[in-house]
Amino acid sequence: MMQQESRWKKGDWVKGRTVNGELMHGYVVDTNIEDGTVKVHVVACDRESTVGRTVETLSYLIKPFPVQPLSSEQLRSITDIALSTFDRDWFMDLTSKLIRMNGKESGDQTSKTSSWYWSAQR
Repeated sequence: MMQQESRWKKGDWVKGRTVNGELMHGYVVDTNIEDGTVKVHVVACDRESTVGRTVETLSYLIKPFPVQPLSSEQLRSITDIALSTFDRDWFMDLTSKLIRMNGKESGDQTSKTSSWYWSAQR
């Protein structure tokens, strides 16, 4: 028998209801395809005692949590974190997103005089 693949994967941010009807949002920590359940680490809930716990709920009771695009200022802040953690790949990914974002804002005229270019890139 072929095993069905889960719609959810670890780390997905979701919102929905617990099996007790509580509104909550959090991130997926595990899935059980056979039972059709998902374990969610709850970061916000209308029942305060559930916050910080991992609950198991039915997969059809949750949906993806809407993710807002990052602003230029937020990207710069996260880029600082990538620098402080010495994560070169993350830094390069964030920098390229920032350059693309700045290019769209200025009509695709990316200037190499931007303070976010490293001198080695000039």
